[in-house]
Amino acid sequence: MAYDLRKVTIYGVVGLLLATSIIIVVQFMPLMPVAEAKSLLVIKVKDAPASLKELWLEIDGVRVHREGTGEETWTEVGLVATEPFDLMTLTEVATVLATEELPAGSYTEIRLHVAKAYATIDGEKDIPLRITTEWLMVKIHFTLKESGVTTIIVDLDVNETPIVHARILSPVVKATVEKIGASIPIQRHYRWTNNDFAETPTWKAIEDGPITGVAVTGAALRMRLSIKNEGEAIWSGVKSKLQYATSLEGAWYNVDAQGGTGIWRYHDGLGTDKATVASLFLTGSTVKEHFVESTPTETIANIPVGGQGEWDICINSNGAKAGETYYFRLVLSDGTPLSAYTKYPTLTTAGGQ
Repeated sequence: MAYDLRKVTIYGVVGLLLATSIIIVVQFMPLMPVAEAKSLLVIKVKDAPASLKELWLEIDGVRVHREGTGEETWTEVGLVATEPFDLMTLTEVATVLATEELPAGSYTEIRLHVAKAYATIDGEKDIPLRITTEWLMVKIHFTLKESGVTTIIVDLDVNETPIVHARILSPVVKATVEKIGASIPIQRHYRWTNNDFAETPTWKAIEDGPITGVAVTGAALRMRLSIKNEGEAIWSGVKSKLQYATSLEGAWYNVDAQGGTGIWRYHDGLGTDKATVASLFLTGSTVKEHFVESTPTETIANIPVGGQGEWDICINSNGAKAGETYYFRLVLSDGTPLSAYTKYPTLTTAGGQ
């Protein structure tokens, strides 16, 4: 057979704190409009044709149709993979195509808009392909619930014969619901280190140990920080950012960009921003996440059930208050907190009374 399966993985996630806030609104503020429950949808692309050297797709639009909203009503899903990608490189790993927080409910169709397609055939690169249909459409009924993860596999049956002989891309699309479960990301361990890039970091304290005497301006620090998935489904496809507070009850503020005016901001850590970390140091870590010196972080690599991802994050002080204790946490890029926090990276600045 000249067909091969392309796979797109879709996750729907709902934050527990968001669901709780909706319940509070219903019980105590009945005259106010009730916010519609949201669920995070993540679309991934995986696998590639076996015989072609390269098959590149540029997808510039993803949309889903919600049941009962009318044929003319579609919801756009924000693209993550905005550049063309080669399906040949995705045999064993998935790349996130698009992600969006969507209303919980039932959905009936997924559409992918293919802007360009080109291939390497018989050693000749960048051969443009004619696309027989502007939108790749798949009819499927799936539900995004207020808690849990919905996983859908979308298979693109790619016929290589018309690609090789006629320069035509005409995939057939089908989909199945694979798994419904829940991911529970929990912030677990941390450890402070100097801003160096040695194979073994210069630790400033023991694991989960706070540090003191940090300069209020100009201190360059790095933290190792881990997230464990204690749920029933993998956790991946989203982006995160770092926040700080002077009390665990909040208010929480975003760490500012490099060169920003915030009292805590990301810093050039003498590495490559968003590169995968080379080694794991924290107790229980199993997944190498990213070196971070900007926000939001790179899309989170798959953290399987029971797995723990580890980040290396570089920040510096820029007018922090003297003698103040600061706490840090990772949240989703839209500000949604993780399911739980067992440890918070903690430091106290120098000076004060």
